[in-house]
Amino acid sequence: MKSENKSGKTYSLAFRKALVDEALNRTPGGGFPELEKRHRLKSGTLFDWVEELGPTPPPAPFSALHFWIGNTPLGEAEFGRYFDHADSYWELEVEDIESSSEDVTGCGFCRDLGRKFLFDEDLLLMIWLPEPGPVSALVSHSTLDSDTSLALIVQACEAQGIHTANAMFVYADPTEQITDPDKLYNGLSYIGLFDD
Repeated sequence: MKSENKSGKTYSLAFRKALVDEALNRTPGGGFPELEKRHRLKSGTLFDWVEELGPTPPPAPFSALHFWIGNTPLGEAEFGRYFDHADSYWELEVEDIESSSEDVTGCGFCRDLGRKFLFDEDLLLMIWLPEPGPVSALVSHSTLDSDTSLALIVQACEAQGIHTANAMFVYADPTEQITDPDKLYNGLSYIGLFDD
């Protein structure tokens, strides 16, 4: 498959892939413009090829949401402490965190996810209600816009025997790996990752 440059000259797929690989992995000092100049490409051509042939970017935050739902006997403050971090965390250097063999976050959620670093608080939603209600009502408090996903969440909860719930938390980073989906997180079941 060949592609035509804006100047009208055509380039093979193999050439374009090789140039994209060089641009992404061995970019010269002058960056993309230097590569374009070296190969007499019109300005912007390499950016187009990278967009077309480069790696697929990771899913954006909020494009899919992880859900944990269930019933908790914990009060709201106690339930929320699961997401707190150690006061000393921000005093640590990155190297100290990376080299530590023990959890330094002080965060139950981070420990359960197997993370060495804190989660992004801007991507977390926590809902705690004093009394259980229908799962669909609880999920409606989330930022989820998809009615299809809402129905799938309710089905997934029913499959786990969860018909009513008083607590839920949602993490909006679809790249987060849930390595142990069968364990309880702060007493709640992991329901799954659902598209928004």
